[in-house]
Amino acid sequence: MNGQESSQDKPDNKIYDKITNLSKRLADAVEEGLREGLQETTNLVCVQQGVLDFERIKEDVRRIQEDLKARGTVIGSHLILDEKQNFMEIRTYIERNGEIFVIPVKAEVKQITNIPSDIVNELKAKGRVELSLKL
Repeated sequence: MNGQESSQDKPDNKIYDKITNLSKRLADAVEEGLREGLQETTNLVCVQQGVLDFERIKEDVRRIQEDLKARGTVIGSHLILDEKQNFMEIRTYIERNGEIFVIPVKAEVKQITNIPSDIVNELKAKGRVELSLKL
């Protein structure tokens, strides 16, 4: 009798495992879909041929946030400049169905123009600058 019970339990366990993992897989799929959807539309105006025009970052952030509004509530954006690894990243945070997702957009940067002197000083001192962007 125990053999019959355990054989009947196995299909139930598989179903139970599938149901419990379903929410995690859905959240992962939504996040991946958000990233893929953004990557299709992300051609940064502020970075052209490895040159970052600091004054144009807000244009890109506004466009990224507008694109993401259809996918969730935009919480804000964060800019990271890393001189050591030669990149710029805009991280935009959105909330959807009670969960928060981070959508990164990254570009290689060899040179920066129109950058404020206080940010240049921090970049030289630390090699990395992180800024919260308010629009």
